[in-house]
Amino acid sequence: MNILNKVCKTSIAFILGVSLIGCAPKKESATTHTVNDGNYTGIGTGYNGYVTVSASFRNGVLTNVIITDQQETKAVSDAALTKIPEYVISEQSLNVDVSTGATQTSKAVIEAIGNAIIAANGNVDEWKTDCTGKNKEKTIQEDTDVTVVGGGAAGIATVLRLQEMGYKTSLIEKDSEIGGSLRYYANSGQIVAGSTKLNLFDIDPSEPLAEDIAAYSNQTNNAALTQILEDNIGETVDWQSKILGITFDKKTGYIPTDGLALNSVMLYDESSGEIDELLQKEVKVSGASVHTNAGIIGLRYDEEGKVIGVRAKKSNGDIIETTSKYVVLATGTAAGNLNMIPDRDHNSNYLGLTTNTGDALALAKDTEHPYQIEDGSVIYNYLGYSVRDITLDTYLATKSILSKGVALVNNTGERFIDETEPYNQISDAIHNQNNATSYLVMNEEVYQEWKKKLLSTATITKSEEKYLESMYGIVPFSGETLSEAAVSADLDTQKLLQTINYHNFEIDASSTNIMGKIDPEKPTCIIPLNKYRYETTGGLKVDNHLNLLDGNGLVKPNVFAVGSVAGNVFGEKMPGGAGLAWAFVSGKYVADEIVNALQE
Repeated sequence: MNILNKVCKTSIAFILGVSLIGCAPKKESATTHTVNDGNYTGIGTGYNGYVTVSASFRNGVLTNVIITDQQETKAVSDAALTKIPEYVISEQSLNVDVSTGATQTSKAVIEAIGNAIIAANGNVDEWKTDCTGKNKEKTIQEDTDVTVVGGGAAGIATVLRLQEMGYKTSLIEKDSEIGGSLRYYANSGQIVAGSTKLNLFDIDPSEPLAEDIAAYSNQTNNAALTQILEDNIGETVDWQSKILGITFDKKTGYIPTDGLALNSVMLYDESSGEIDELLQKEVKVSGASVHTNAGIIGLRYDEEGKVIGVRAKKSNGDIIETTSKYVVLATGTAAGNLNMIPDRDHNSNYLGLTTNTGDALALAKDTEHPYQIEDGSVIYNYLGYSVRDITLDTYLATKSILSKGVALVNNTGERFIDETEPYNQISDAIHNQNNATSYLVMNEEVYQEWKKKLLSTATITKSEEKYLESMYGIVPFSGETLSEAAVSADLDTQKLLQTINYHNFEIDASSTNIMGKIDPEKPTCIIPLNKYRYETTGGLKVDNHLNLLDGNGLVKPNVFAVGSVAGNVFGEKMPGGAGLAWAFVSGKYVADEIVNALQE
């Protein structure tokens, strides 16, 4: 820690030196510098933490810079992390153009390279030739009726409704493709209460919904926003079905959900294609202008302080400036950003898009864009399986092997729920084990099938998949028999053996073949489950029409928030199926508000 503090103090002095001494080039041309040959490490302070580089020097020349560690915001910081090292190497100077919208990241890279120079016994004063103005970034300007920031379910719903009604929209998405969390979570579904178009038997009315959510959240939710959900869910589901082509799994039917009426939640029917792919196609044919790999860096204001569009930064360094009558922020959850969640939640695993970093919330904390923030909670699921720093959801993989033989037990070796129960029921049951570890028990040949399904249902990169495949030769706990596996997992051997034998007895006595038996004498694997965070419920404070409130609590009538970033709809707990229901409801609701205003 003392060494790091020393580096940081040196870094601060270095940055101040650059800004105070000035940018005038030296009279003599310095293509080489007094610096030791070799590879040296330097550290700089970025927006989200430290940026670490490895810099290579040869014959007084900086020949290579590799970013070895960083936690900066995707898309917005990409250009700074790739271009700044190129500029410094090309010009052999630390005084180069910084990346617009990523100034702190740019300075962190420069700072880190400067500290590597110091580590190489070099003199940073030799690296101050003024080379600014040589690498100006391209600006793309676009006029549109509405700019929507965030391409998840809420942003897509907003865009599709506006385009349907004949209004031109621009969609800004930080990830490489739109779809948001719909691309990440398998087995997705939502509340469908109040629909008149699904032709379902005994569908529930929407009237109890707001009351149910309030009770489930211990009255910590935003009642006005929950009422918007209740009042608009039926009409929205009808619109999803008729206009967007979203269908629901009638074969599976209603999914019992803790905290809500029985006939309220249904899964999406993805038998003919995944819903995120369907929505991506709908956006493509809608005529909307879509910019991916682009993160918001600010709102644009006129001289009177009215928002007139946004500024966004593409990963290649281009700046996008939109001019629009309305701006809709749909940047989603902040669960992937440790700087945005309470300290008590920092030790939890995260499963979700790496781009879920709460960009609009970070923007609201900026003095240039003062908006109010409403605190919420971090939402967890308890069906995770983690390999090092990668967490996967086990639900679908486990469902696929029920007939082959699997049991869910707690840390005392006892089954505590029927493994055929729905997703959220099982998760809640695991949570109710006083946060102690729960385990999946299966024979080794079943485990091989389970891990294949686990990988096939996970949204991970090619490199992560390759890494996991290599790691999966190592079973967390295993043995040549159930008893040996129990010892490996430090579980009560006799209790677990008794549990599995009774489990097998129940299966023999049953007339169904839904569940398979576990052979205690065969090689057995035991997989520990862990909780993971995937959502946050707090967001930008809004009025009863989802208009943003500024720092003084005044309404910004042309700036809206939708989806997870809109207020605190669910308080400390969010029922299953409610998040996506709110995304579609709020997106359509705001689009209709904008259409009504534009038609006046």
